[in-house]
Amino acid sequence: MRPLFPCKEPGRPVFVAHRGASDRALENSAAAFGLAVADGADMIEFDVRLSSDGVPVVFHDERTGRTARENLSVSGTPVARLCRVRLKNGEALPTLADVLALVRGAVPLNIESKAEGGMAATKDALIAVGYVGELALSSGLRRECLAARSLFPGLPCGLVTRRPSASDLAFCLRHGLSSIHPDHRLLTVLRLRELAAAGVPFLPYTVDEPDEASRLFAAGAIGVFSDRARTLREEWRRRAG
Repeated sequence: MRPLFPCKEPGRPVFVAHRGASDRALENSAAAFGLAVADGADMIEFDVRLSSDGVPVVFHDERTGRTARENLSVSGTPVARLCRVRLKNGEALPTLADVLALVRGAVPLNIESKAEGGMAATKDALIAVGYVGELALSSGLRRECLAARSLFPGLPCGLVTRRPSASDLAFCLRHGLSSIHPDHRLLTVLRLRELAAAGVPFLPYTVDEPDEASRLFAAGAIGVFSDRARTLREEWRRRAG
């Protein structure tokens, strides 16, 4: 397995800023990423989809309507048109190149591919801008995880899933993935024990309450994805004394 890069504070779990500081700004927006950088986030996670002409853009949903002022299919729209879309906070919908230019290696990034071909397009974008910051990769698409292992053999990659199955865990172990990222709402006590026994590091999403984060850390989670990453990190430090 390729390990995740360690937290800068040994012994502390990793608090990943889910789609940026999305408790204080619109998810996957320049504002959210700027706040997370200013926070010195442990890591910023965001989603990559491809435009109809194959350019990676940073957006979670298949269509833009939930967080933008227009409702377009991401995969069915060329990047020039997508770049004219205004998010609901008034900003432009960002490309991957935009986000890389904003972060500039200040904090580690976790790039999640939401589309077939996303990893290859991500590699092209990273090379084009000469990006040198710390990176991790992830996807809920197994073929994208395999692409990450082939295209980025030295980088950690995690499998995103809802309820981690025996098949998911076997896939991670067989292909040397660094971690698995399950939905915390589906992690029963039994499921947590199975995860711990499998030996695959796990970071649940999307965990916004300190008590739930503490429960998961006690069960072996090495970190969490959170819309409130700064708040959870501060609370962890307070409780740790």
